[in-house]
Amino acid sequence: MELPMAAAIAVLFASGTYMILRPNLIRLVMGFGLYSNATNLLLITVGGYTRNSGAPFAGKDPKSAVGLMDPLPPDIILTAIVISFAVGALMLIICYRVYADHDTDNPELLPVDDDFAPAGEGAPAMTRGAFKAAVGRGDHPPAHGLSPTPRPADRHAADREERR
Repeated sequence: MELPMAAAIAVLFASGTYMILRPNLIRLVMGFGLYSNATNLLLITVGGYTRNSGAPFAGKDPKSAVGLMDPLPPDIILTAIVISFAVGALMLIICYRVYADHDTDNPELLPVDDDFAPAGEGAPAMTRGAFKAAVGRGDHPPAHGLSPTPRPADRHAADREERR
């Protein structure tokens, strides 16, 4: 029983690695799903599952634990299945938003931070003074070229002044 499970786990890990290395965001998500399934199968195999092992609560002799499977790995696997489903759904939503914003699902064609830099500032962020303060002395716009956003007017300020 361990040899077929080991072969299935190896195939899932290998195909997951192949899909993660392809330049496509959807295949990346599918590769992580295959990794999750391979890990779940690995936990089942390590947990002592065999065709002859029984459920941990239904044995022939209730005082003996011989031939029973450890109950912890199935509980961990059920939790992992739920978490991997949620993470997979989140990753698919992120892939959809990236495709909707950039019209591509190829990570190599997506813009990087340097694509949004103003002309003449092609240096990486670490050499441009990325750790300097975002605002200047107050008499000019901030160093990153964006003007500060004005704060919305406080409509309740007059009411507070009247109460004082």
